[in-house]
Amino acid sequence: MATDASETMVEDAVGAEDGFEELHVFDFDGTLVDTPTPKEGMRSYEIATGREWPFQGWWGRAESLEPPLTMASGPALDEYRESAANATVARVMMTGRRGKLRQSVEAVMRSFDINCHEHIFNCTGHDTLSYKQNELRRLVKKYKPKRVRIWEDRISHAREFQDMDVEFRSTHGVESWRVTLVEPSNDF
Repeated sequence: MATDASETMVEDAVGAEDGFEELHVFDFDGTLVDTPTPKEGMRSYEIATGREWPFQGWWGRAESLEPPLTMASGPALDEYRESAANATVARVMMTGRRGKLRQSVEAVMRSFDINCHEHIFNCTGHDTLSYKQNELRRLVKKYKPKRVRIWEDRISHAREFQDMDVEFRSTHGVESWRVTLVEPSNDF
Protein backbone atom coordinates (compact mmCIF):
# COMPACT_ATOMS: atom_id res chain seq x y z
CA MET A 1 0.00 0.00 0.00
CA ALA A 2 1.28 3.45 -0.86
CA THR A 3 0.05 6.82 0.30
CA ASP A 4 0.59 9.89 -1.86
CA ALA A 5 1.03 13.49 -0.73
CA SER A 6 -2.71 14.14 -0.63
CA GLU A 7 -3.13 11.23 1.78
CA THR A 8 -5.33 9.31 -0.61
CA MET A 9 -5.11 5.64 0.21
CA VAL A 10 -3.84 3.81 -2.85
CA GLU A 11 -3.62 0.05 -2.94
CA ASP A 12 -1.18 -1.15 -5.60
CA ALA A 13 -2.88 -4.41 -6.40
CA VAL A 14 -1.14 -5.65 -9.54
CA GLY A 15 1.46 -4.65 -12.09
CA ALA A 16 3.55 -1.58 -12.72
CA GLU A 17 2.95 1.71 -14.47
CA ASP A 18 5.01 1.14 -17.62
CA GLY A 19 3.70 0.02 -20.97
CA PHE A 20 0.05 1.00 -20.69
CA GLU A 21 -1.64 2.65 -23.64
CA GLU A 22 -4.97 3.09 -21.89
CA LEU A 23 -6.19 4.00 -18.43
CA HIS A 24 -9.59 2.65 -17.34
CA VAL A 25 -11.04 4.11 -14.14
CA PHE A 26 -14.06 2.47 -12.56
CA ASP A 27 -16.19 3.81 -9.74
CA PHE A 28 -17.16 1.13 -7.21
CA ASP A 29 -20.69 1.61 -5.81
CA GLY A 30 -23.34 1.42 -8.49
CA THR A 31 -20.77 0.98 -11.25
CA LEU A 32 -18.55 -2.10 -10.79
CA VAL A 33 -20.80 -3.54 -8.11
CA ASP A 34 -24.46 -2.89 -7.50
CA THR A 35 -24.22 -2.21 -3.77
CA PRO A 36 -27.34 -1.30 -1.80
CA THR A 37 -28.22 2.38 -1.62
CA PRO A 38 -29.15 3.72 1.83
CA LYS A 39 -32.92 3.53 1.35
CA GLU A 40 -33.03 0.06 -0.21
CA GLY A 41 -30.22 -1.26 2.01
CA MET A 42 -31.83 -0.16 5.26
CA ARG A 43 -35.12 -1.71 4.14
CA SER A 44 -33.34 -4.98 3.21
CA TYR A 45 -31.52 -4.98 6.54
CA GLU A 46 -34.80 -4.61 8.43
CA ILE A 47 -36.49 -7.37 6.41
CA ALA A 48 -33.53 -9.74 6.98
CA THR A 49 -32.99 -9.03 10.68
CA GLY A 50 -36.34 -7.80 11.94
CA ARG A 51 -34.57 -4.69 13.27
CA GLU A 52 -34.08 -1.18 11.95
CA TRP A 53 -30.64 -0.16 10.67
CA PRO A 54 -28.86 0.54 13.99
CA PHE A 55 -26.21 2.96 12.69
CA GLN A 56 -25.95 6.60 11.73
CA GLY A 57 -25.03 7.01 8.09
CA TRP A 58 -24.53 4.49 5.33
CA TRP A 59 -21.59 5.05 2.99
CA GLY A 60 -19.09 5.21 5.87
CA ARG A 61 -20.23 1.94 7.42
CA ALA A 62 -18.56 -1.40 6.67
CA GLU A 63 -21.89 -3.01 7.54
CA SER A 64 -23.35 -1.52 4.33
CA LEU A 65 -21.13 -4.02 2.46
CA GLU A 66 -21.74 -7.08 4.65
CA PRO A 67 -24.42 -9.76 5.07
CA PRO A 68 -27.30 -9.83 5.44
CA LEU A 69 -27.09 -7.25 2.64
CA THR A 70 -26.42 -8.56 -0.84
CA MET A 71 -24.52 -7.18 -3.81
CA ALA A 72 -24.97 -7.83 -7.52
CA SER A 73 -22.93 -7.29 -10.67
CA GLY A 74 -22.75 -3.61 -11.51
CA PRO A 75 -23.53 -2.14 -14.93
CA ALA A 76 -19.82 -1.77 -15.79
CA LEU A 77 -18.68 -5.23 -14.67
CA ASP A 78 -18.75 -6.73 -18.17
CA GLU A 79 -16.68 -3.83 -19.50
CA TYR A 80 -14.26 -4.32 -16.60
CA ARG A 81 -13.86 -7.96 -17.66
CA GLU A 82 -13.10 -6.89 -21.24
CA SER A 83 -10.60 -4.38 -19.88
CA ALA A 84 -8.96 -7.01 -17.66
CA ALA A 85 -8.25 -9.15 -20.72
CA ASN A 86 -6.18 -6.35 -22.30
CA ALA A 87 -2.56 -6.17 -21.10
CA THR A 88 -2.13 -2.62 -22.43
CA VAL A 89 -4.77 -1.23 -20.04
CA ALA A 90 -4.09 0.06 -16.52
CA ARG A 91 -7.24 -0.56 -14.47
CA VAL A 92 -8.13 1.51 -11.44
CA MET A 93 -11.00 1.27 -8.98
CA MET A 94 -11.64 4.69 -7.46
CA THR A 95 -14.32 5.08 -4.81
CA GLY A 96 -15.57 7.93 -2.68
CA ARG A 97 -15.61 5.56 0.28
CA ARG A 98 -13.06 6.24 2.99
CA GLY A 99 -9.87 4.27 3.49
CA LYS A 100 -11.18 2.70 6.68
CA LEU A 101 -13.47 0.63 4.43
CA ARG A 102 -10.65 -0.71 2.25
CA GLN A 103 -10.90 -4.27 3.56
CA SER A 104 -14.68 -4.37 3.15
CA VAL A 105 -14.61 -2.91 -0.37
CA GLU A 106 -11.80 -5.24 -1.44
CA ALA A 107 -13.64 -8.26 0.00
CA VAL A 108 -16.61 -7.39 -2.22
CA MET A 109 -14.26 -6.87 -5.17
CA ARG A 110 -12.71 -10.31 -4.61
CA SER A 111 -16.15 -11.90 -4.53
CA PHE A 112 -16.70 -10.55 -8.07
CA ASP A 113 -13.12 -11.40 -9.16
CA ILE A 114 -12.22 -7.72 -9.60
CA ASN A 115 -8.52 -6.90 -9.37
CA CYS A 116 -7.15 -3.58 -10.53
CA HIS A 117 -3.69 -2.03 -10.68
CA GLU A 118 -4.80 0.47 -8.03
CA HIS A 119 -7.62 0.62 -5.52
CA ILE A 120 -8.09 4.25 -4.50
CA PHE A 121 -10.05 5.46 -1.47
CA ASN A 122 -10.86 8.98 -0.35
CA CYS A 123 -8.72 9.81 2.67
CA THR A 124 -8.31 13.47 1.73
CA GLY A 125 -11.09 15.19 3.63
CA HIS A 126 -12.16 16.70 0.29
CA ASP A 127 -15.55 16.13 -1.27
CA THR A 128 -15.73 13.10 -3.53
CA LEU A 129 -15.74 15.05 -6.81
CA SER A 130 -12.67 17.16 -5.99
CA TYR A 131 -10.77 14.16 -4.68
CA LYS A 132 -11.57 12.13 -7.82
CA GLN A 133 -10.58 15.00 -10.14
CA ASN A 134 -7.22 15.29 -8.36
CA GLU A 135 -6.72 11.54 -8.54
CA LEU A 136 -7.44 11.56 -12.28
CA ARG A 137 -4.66 14.13 -12.70
CA ARG A 138 -2.28 11.97 -10.66
CA LEU A 139 -3.19 8.83 -12.59
CA VAL A 140 -2.68 10.43 -16.00
CA LYS A 141 0.72 11.78 -14.91
CA LYS A 142 1.69 8.36 -13.56
CA TYR A 143 0.52 6.12 -16.41
CA LYS A 144 0.85 8.58 -19.34
CA PRO A 145 -1.93 6.88 -21.33
CA LYS A 146 -2.95 7.77 -24.87
CA ARG A 147 -6.56 6.94 -24.08
CA VAL A 148 -8.60 7.34 -20.89
CA ARG A 149 -11.99 5.80 -20.12
CA ILE A 150 -13.99 6.46 -16.98
CA TRP A 151 -17.12 4.65 -15.77
CA GLU A 152 -19.27 6.54 -13.27
CA ASP A 153 -22.86 6.32 -11.98
CA ARG A 154 -23.17 9.82 -10.56
CA ILE A 155 -24.58 12.19 -13.16
CA SER A 156 -22.86 15.33 -11.85
CA HIS A 157 -19.51 13.56 -11.54
CA ALA A 158 -19.67 12.13 -15.06
CA ARG A 159 -20.45 15.60 -16.43
CA GLU A 160 -17.53 17.18 -14.54
CA PHE A 161 -15.14 14.42 -15.63
CA GLN A 162 -16.15 14.91 -19.26
CA ASP A 163 -15.46 18.64 -18.88
CA MET A 164 -11.84 17.74 -17.99
CA ASP A 165 -11.31 16.48 -21.55
CA VAL A 166 -9.68 19.68 -22.85
CA GLU A 167 -7.32 19.87 -19.87
CA PHE A 168 -6.03 16.35 -20.41
CA ARG A 169 -5.74 16.62 -24.17
CA SER A 170 -3.83 19.92 -24.05
CA THR A 171 -1.76 19.46 -20.89
CA HIS A 172 -1.08 15.72 -20.87
CA GLY A 173 -1.31 14.72 -24.52
CA VAL A 174 -4.23 12.36 -24.02
CA GLU A 175 -5.65 11.53 -27.46
CA SER A 176 -9.00 10.15 -26.35
CA TRP A 177 -10.98 10.96 -23.19
CA ARG A 178 -14.28 9.10 -22.77
CA VAL A 179 -16.66 9.12 -19.81
CA THR A 180 -19.41 6.52 -19.61
CA LEU A 181 -22.40 7.34 -17.43
CA VAL A 182 -23.69 3.91 -16.45
CA GLU A 183 -27.38 3.15 -16.04
CA PRO A 184 -29.09 3.28 -13.70
CA SER A 185 -27.56 6.65 -12.86
CA ASN A 186 -28.00 8.58 -9.66
CA ASP A 187 -26.83 11.70 -7.89
CA PHE A 188 -26.49 10.96 -4.20
